[in-house]
Amino acid sequence: MALDVSRSYPRELLVVEKVMRTRHPLLSAALALTSLLLALRAVAGGDLNLLSWEGYADESFVKPFEKSSGCRVTATYVGSNDEFVAKIIAGGGAYDLITPSNDTTMRLIDAGVVEEVKRDRVPALQEFFPIFTSPPWLVKNGALYGVSYGWGIVRLLIDADAGLGTPDSLAYLWDRRLKGRVALWDDIEEIYMAARYLGYKNIYDLSDEQLQKVKGVLIALKPNIRKYWATTGEMGTREVLAGNSWEPTLVSLRKAGRHIIDVVPKEGRSAYSDSWMIVRGAGSNPCVYSWLEWVSTPKAQALAHAVTGFGYSNAKMAAELAPADRKRYEELGMTDPNVLKKLDWWQSVRRRAKYLEIWNQVKAE
Repeated sequence: MALDVSRSYPRELLVVEKVMRTRHPLLSAALALTSLLLALRAVAGGDLNLLSWEGYADESFVKPFEKSSGCRVTATYVGSNDEFVAKIIAGGGAYDLITPSNDTTMRLIDAGVVEEVKRDRVPALQEFFPIFTSPPWLVKNGALYGVSYGWGIVRLLIDADAGLGTPDSLAYLWDRRLKGRVALWDDIEEIYMAARYLGYKNIYDLSDEQLQKVKGVLIALKPNIRKYWATTGEMGTREVLAGNSWEPTLVSLRKAGRHIIDVVPKEGRSAYSDSWMIVRGAGSNPCVYSWLEWVSTPKAQALAHAVTGFGYSNAKMAAELAPADRKRYEELGMTDPNVLKKLDWWQSVRRRAKYLEIWNQVKAE
């Protein structure tokens, strides 16, 4: 199924077509899954209320959890990180767990509306990629306030048919041979990208002068813009030869026969990370840690990847994928710790309103 869920702060949720990939009914795999579920903390029923991005509470991995734990899962979906902040700071009593992105987590931590995670109750943390065990966007005063989950890279793409070779710089987007053939995400991510192109290091805390220069280069790019997209499905048209998107879009375009180059610009690439965070006071609900245990395991994350196509925090997850899916995942660099180290992970933007103002001015020009 195709799901259009806009993440306007600052990322839309991009859940591509949900393809129920063949799962080989090997007895050993079935026994392994059964053993894993039985190992979850026993819970004599209860309710678990999630506030999350769509795709993070799919029945393919919710149903096995409910059967093994006795917990009843209810999910409410959001369309932006703003909703997490508004609903939880206003009073998060209705929810137990939330999944904000890494540009939002510290706002919630500083507001005191989420509680510390007890590491010893999430044993799979030991299997996570190093960047996700104690990421700076989840740690305050040495305490961990979330469990890393889905993640991804803002991919810079170009069709080989554009005849521009394999670019090594963001400058390719401004090449006049791409006039009217570029599609960019309608989001302040483009301010980050332009700031990176200009060589700024303080991307998430730009001065007024720097923002004006960013605005200038983005306006200079407009002759090349065919559209500012809201959902990645809009990237599939043949009229678009370059732009940015996420891993699922890159995979689907290649499957459709497009010769898409995954550009790794010398200026760097953005990356996001979503995490499960416990709403203050909800840690006493026994279903909370049972869920955190389950969704942190390789098998549960592999089931989630089949739905979303995103990267996941457990380094052993890829081993649970079907061979073809695992090959694609590895080719995208999703299993390489060195790739993760080189990414520019989103941070909180102190003057987000100003960034939005500049972005809206760019679009209005």
